[in-house]
Amino acid sequence: MKLNQSFKIVIYSFLLIFFISSCKSSEQESIASDKIISVQYPETYELANIILALTQYGKIDVGEVRKDFDYYNKVMKYFKPVMNHSLLDSVNYSRKKWEDYLSFRTDSYAFEFDENNQLKRKINFYTNKGFQPFDNHLDLINDFVKKSKFRDFFKQNKAYYTAVSDKYEKTQYLNEMREFLIEEFGEQYSIDNKYNVVLSPFVYRMNCHRNIDSLTVADFITIPDYVLSDTISINKQNIATSIHSLFTEMDHGYVNPTTDKFKELVNKNFDAKLWDNKSGYNENGGFGVFNEYMTWGIYDIFLQKHFPNLADEVGLYWSFQNDSRGFEYSRLFTQQLLMFYNTKKEDETIKDLYPKMLEWTSEVQKNLSKPEIISPKDVLITNLSEKTKINISFSEPMKKSDTITVKLQDRKFSKAFIDLNAIDNNLKWSTNGTSVEFEMSLNNKLVPYYLQFNWWGTKHPLISKKGVLIKSAKYFKITNENPEK
Repeated sequence: MKLNQSFKIVIYSFLLIFFISSCKSSEQESIASDKIISVQYPETYELANIILALTQYGKIDVGEVRKDFDYYNKVMKYFKPVMNHSLLDSVNYSRKKWEDYLSFRTDSYAFEFDENNQLKRKINFYTNKGFQPFDNHLDLINDFVKKSKFRDFFKQNKAYYTAVSDKYEKTQYLNEMREFLIEEFGEQYSIDNKYNVVLSPFVYRMNCHRNIDSLTVADFITIPDYVLSDTISINKQNIATSIHSLFTEMDHGYVNPTTDKFKELVNKNFDAKLWDNKSGYNENGGFGVFNEYMTWGIYDIFLQKHFPNLADEVGLYWSFQNDSRGFEYSRLFTQQLLMFYNTKKEDETIKDLYPKMLEWTSEVQKNLSKPEIISPKDVLITNLSEKTKINISFSEPMKKSDTITVKLQDRKFSKAFIDLNAIDNNLKWSTNGTSVEFEMSLNNKLVPYYLQFNWWGTKHPLISKKGVLIKSAKYFKITNENPEK
């Protein structure tokens, strides 16, 4: 989701107790501290998320509200008697009204119930300047709380909320993140600062970080599926992937202030217009774009330290994701940052690498280009057989890898990831790397097929000689002029 960069430039603070030993993946001793990272499940925040989940938009949008888990079903059943409450029509937002949706959801954190069970604002905190939908609907919300008996419901489910908070805290490497960032950037905040992680299982997109007051900041974050499930096994790959959401919010508190110290170099050496494709972050001289590239690249360094056997695979998947957000050179940028980090002097830190990275961006951006598939464009019409030949042409030379991973889907929506190679698929590159051909076994009865590149599950991507990925999730349709019925 694109968010205004003003949402991102914030002051972070981290207060922690001791490391959670069960999540420790390195032998390094934990740094004891009297600071606390507070994982919270606030009543008013859950109220807002339940209200939004009950709206028509909340029910039909596939990505806004998490569904298909036991607690969601319990909420739908309990609040069925108030499904026609006028509040639900009034706050029935949409993707286009995402600022209203996000503000309604997150502003609720600034409220509390008084002795008369009425909602009152306790903090002068607003998610998004110019939007205050929670305040505007306060009378209706109070009426909804009363008629639905929301507070009774919240009390009945306290054990569930506590279990979710505890499991989140034990699996998300909160303290390891903080120690890593302090080591690389230095301590940024005073002992009086507080950092809160705010949870609701309904939040499925739009993670955000906000200043709450002069001493408190909070991340409103998505919870991984395995935290909410007793059946999903928790493994290292799940954790390495899921901690990305919090890490890339948390490290802005270190990245952004450091970038501010190198403003002149950024202005001189980083042309955001060349690195950005409609991400929504190209504001204030392009600092937002640079900060996003750094933020996601530093996550890969953290992976390398704590998940060395998974770092390449998980980092690649998130590069696909970042590409889809408009940061088309994420993989290129990250690989260069990793190279500088892995060859740095022992006493150097990420902060010390800023001048090197900016010198590099100044040079590489002179010839930045995004490789494209120029043939077939959208549809390939061919004769299907046990050895269907497919030829793909590119706009520029590609790395001639021995293996290419593709996702194949047929008309019955059966999906499979296939590693194409010379032995099994007669994979052949042209001399200059501008085309590749291979063979696949395709059943004429299952057309059309869809062949997709560079998305989650792809271990061997299409990537140019310059180190730039083909557009994430790029696909084309394969069909036959006379398919069998």
